[in-house]
Amino acid sequence: MASQSSPAGVPPGFPKPTNYLAAADLPRALEHCRVLLDELLQHEDGWVFAKPVDTYEPGLGDYHSEIRQPMDLGTVRRRLERCRYQNPLCFASDVRRTFRNAMTYNYKRDDVYKSADALSRIFESGWASISATLQSPPPVAMRRARLKDELPRLPVDLQGKAVVIMKDIGGWIQEVDGRVEVDLDKADEATLDKFEWLLALATMRKVIILSIWSPCVSDLGSIIFAMLDSNLVHLYCNVV
Repeated sequence: MASQSSPAGVPPGFPKPTNYLAAADLPRALEHCRVLLDELLQHEDGWVFAKPVDTYEPGLGDYHSEIRQPMDLGTVRRRLERCRYQNPLCFASDVRRTFRNAMTYNYKRDDVYKSADALSRIFESGWASISATLQSPPPVAMRRARLKDELPRLPVDLQGKAVVIMKDIGGWIQEVDGRVEVDLDKADEATLDKFEWLLALATMRKVIILSIWSPCVSDLGSIIFAMLDSNLVHLYCNVV
């Protein structure tokens, strides 16, 4: 026995995350997630959960009637590599589902149950340090001050996206005496989220450019298209 595959659908809209992560810090947080996932997969029992459960194996014909949302660590790895997680909480949810499914389908006396329980404990121990970086959102005034300082430094094309967002809220971004100034007084928290994702996109571009020269990067094309998506993704579990 052991693992699983596809995602459940995500309802439309942009629900607020239960924890806040500054968008520009997202790549670093997901890198910590990757390291933790590698630790799980390299464990002596990690292979059990590395692929979707093969329901054609004898005795597993009822698997999908018992487990409605299959998941496995191999699928989690692919989603990380393809930048499908826009929030570390979504990564954690998939890992937990992998082990929860195994412990739901198998008896406590079974080796798979025991392996899932052991790996779940390892995950929760490692996740604690990642979770510590997910904090309550800073005050709106502090977010506005940071954005006023950083938005003018965006690449020209991303500044263009910022202008569009500004027009939607009746604000403005313009050059005054040779210096770009930003009016964020009318920006609510949802709008601030959008601007922070622009900063994140700029950061991710830099990471991609540096990574082109690294032999360790896989599926670079998928990363580029995911990170430079024209839709301004928000911090919620939009796993596709």
